[in-house]
Amino acid sequence: MAEKTAQALWQDYLFLTKEMLKFIDKQDMELFYELMDQREQLQTIIDETPDEGFKLSPKGLSLLTEVQKDNQVIFHDLQFKHSRAKRHQQVSEVYSSAGNASASRMNWER
Repeated sequence: MAEKTAQALWQDYLFLTKEMLKFIDKQDMELFYELMDQREQLQTIIDETPDEGFKLSPKGLSLLTEVQKDNQVIFHDLQFKHSRAKRHQQVSEVYSSAGNASASRMNWER
């Protein structure tokens, strides 16, 4: 099998990033994390592949800018999901504590 060029690898990286966006929007976190793992493995390959000036070319700069923009969207989506999950957990704990307090008061009143 022929080695891929840096340009081809970065295009694959952009494709995986776009797919991650799709699955985070669908709230399919299992597939999102699987794609993230694939992208991390691809990053290792990219790091080991000669760049041959691709990242500094107009096409390379455009592709990397698109990756960075998509990464920002992913980051903000993950922050939002984390904040929402944390808020749900806090609300759940409050209701759980309130329920336990009510139950213990009921036992004392008997």
